[in-house]
Amino acid sequence: MKLSAFEREALKNSLLEKGPEAPTLCGEWKTRDLAVHLLVREQYPVSFLRSQLPVGGDPAEELTQEALQRPYEEVVEQWAAGPKGLNPWRALDTMGNAMEHFIHHEDVRRGALTPGEPVEEREISPEHARELHRLLKLSAPRFIKADRPVILAPTGMPRIVHNDKSGVSADGESVIRVQGGVGELILWIYGRKVVNVDITGDTSNLKLSSL
Repeated sequence: MKLSAFEREALKNSLLEKGPEAPTLCGEWKTRDLAVHLLVREQYPVSFLRSQLPVGGDPAEELTQEALQRPYEEVVEQWAAGPKGLNPWRALDTMGNAMEHFIHHEDVRRGALTPGEPVEEREISPEHARELHRLLKLSAPRFIKADRPVILAPTGMPRIVHNDKSGVSADGESVIRVQGGVGELILWIYGRKVVNVDITGDTSNLKLSSL
């Protein structure tokens, strides 16, 4: 099973298990808010994309408010069933949803934790780990902003060097090293704080985006 489909099913189960009012790592969002976001993003892609534009208002907001009034389990099940008909997400699911589903699954799993608390990492299959490694390599340039090289070192997998450039000292002191499981590194580059990573180097000018 591809990572996007596996994580869709796992996220569905976690959302139903936690219920509609559980905390997530998505700011003030509860599980109900996250489930509605997933539904509107996927079931109404045109409205969702238009809402990201700087002009034209937010056409997804009315859909969001309507979905928030629906039974929580119904919303979760409809999203979990996947896109139907001519919805473009049918073709884009494997490529476009793997990261979305993995990260939001962990947002639900870890929602009650605070930075510094112990994290129980899930076991990730070799196939899914390779997919996450590929996505990590693709995403690093977009989400990491730093004034020096950043070495991502996923456990047991090839390292990824972002922002490689000349001027780094021979002993490597002018770099940032981030070590951890490949899933933890994915969460870290997307700005999640409840992660199990080891960071060395000067991070004062390091900025991360968030999903």
